[in-house]
Amino acid sequence: MSARAGYRRTPLLAVAVALLCLAGPAWPLAAQPADGSPGVPPPVDPAALPTPASVNAMPYVVRNDVDWQTGLAEQQAPCQQQLQQQITDSKPDLHAEPAAQQRLQIRQAQQYATGRGQLVAVIDSGVWPHPSLRGRVTNGGDYIENRTDLFDCDGHGTAVAGLIAAAPDPTIGFVGVAPDARILSIRQASTFYTVPLLHLQDGQSRRPSAGDTVSMAQAVMRAVQLHATVINISEAACFRAGPEQDNAPALHAAVHDAVERNVVVVVAAANTSPTCPQNRPGVVTTISSPGWFGDDVLTVAATDDTGQPAAFSIRGPWVAVAAPGTGVVSLADGRAGVTNELLDAHGQAYPLAGTSFAAPYVAGLAALVRERFPNLTARQVTRRIERTAQRPAGSAERTEDLGYGVINPVAALTQVLPEEPGAPAPPVRPARLDGLGVPPGQDTLARTIALAGSAAALGVLGLTLLVVQTVKRHRRSPG
Repeated sequence: MSARAGYRRTPLLAVAVALLCLAGPAWPLAAQPADGSPGVPPPVDPAALPTPASVNAMPYVVRNDVDWQTGLAEQQAPCQQQLQQQITDSKPDLHAEPAAQQRLQIRQAQQYATGRGQLVAVIDSGVWPHPSLRGRVTNGGDYIENRTDLFDCDGHGTAVAGLIAAAPDPTIGFVGVAPDARILSIRQASTFYTVPLLHLQDGQSRRPSAGDTVSMAQAVMRAVQLHATVINISEAACFRAGPEQDNAPALHAAVHDAVERNVVVVVAAANTSPTCPQNRPGVVTTISSPGWFGDDVLTVAATDDTGQPAAFSIRGPWVAVAAPGTGVVSLADGRAGVTNELLDAHGQAYPLAGTSFAAPYVAGLAALVRERFPNLTARQVTRRIERTAQRPAGSAERTEDLGYGVINPVAALTQVLPEEPGAPAPPVRPARLDGLGVPPGQDTLARTIALAGSAAALGVLGLTLLVVQTVKRHRRSPG
């Protein structure tokens, strides 16, 4: 469901800002049989690709065999208001460099690249023209109202864009991963807007939040048309896994087409919620679109403040890498400065936390890699980020909760990969990141005894060898 809804503890637990209520039960889609085990998507259906005419038709209108939109999207609550908590001494943490950025060594990575020449599409609730993004945000279209100005009612898209590309500010420690990248804002979904739908089969009406996987597919194609080099999708739609798994065929075809056209697609893994239950280890009962679309997307899980897998982050075999998803600081909506929380449509504050805020760290890194290695294809960029990720000590090649590991931006920009064209050998071992986990306590007494015992044993062995050699020399000497 939402890329952050499972983390919230408000009456709107089922209302997602990151996925903006795009769960399968809310938006019935045509089921397709999936070949293989649960969690393996069916083959891409090229016929499901949205037409160019539909991509450029705004605002988006739902018309299918199940639902019929009876009106345009309507605003259900006042837009994101300026939070009462200003940046004061009561929140000194907002002035400092966020701990997550310190762990990822973001500023060190920016010595090698800053995202110059890259256009990152943010398919989300829109992006407000924050001063830290001034001159680097373009309106790529609005599927909700077809507004011609940059606008973000939820504040979610602005926070995502800030994590990707906010410029340095001498008064605060926060900075975007790729501060010279440009942002393409495509407003595609919002929990502050609803659309009136009539269910054609039973005549029942309902008002879900604006946006679904078809409009998301159109937004992906729109981003490709407007020459994005990276796409960030901090939204997800959850479905129950089964013999005939519900799928989003238009979205699947769109992201596949984007990668084939050399665009890196980064997506959130999704958060746990009543409609998006956690998968048990090794068992797939919930699938997340577009996260489960295999090699066509770079699916990002979230870690907590200690660098361990966040409990709310949906696990699955499709998880590629992980990035911080708690303790997030980013750009405020409607005012200068930064924030660590937003307001929902009921005026309830919630923290910036979830896989939807982990994904933009990776999208920003993709922009850095594309600048530093301009000859790499989209799939090679994805593979570089995966190959240079830092795995937990003793872990397997890939896990369901962290994928290949936590991203390592410095390594992604400096490591030599033998499989890349023209790469010298041997490969360079990447620098390790600090603070990715708390090591377990160790029994130093046992280690000391073991070391002492080893030293004593070596001493006895040495003495024995000395005696043997002395006896041999004595027997060989004349007498």
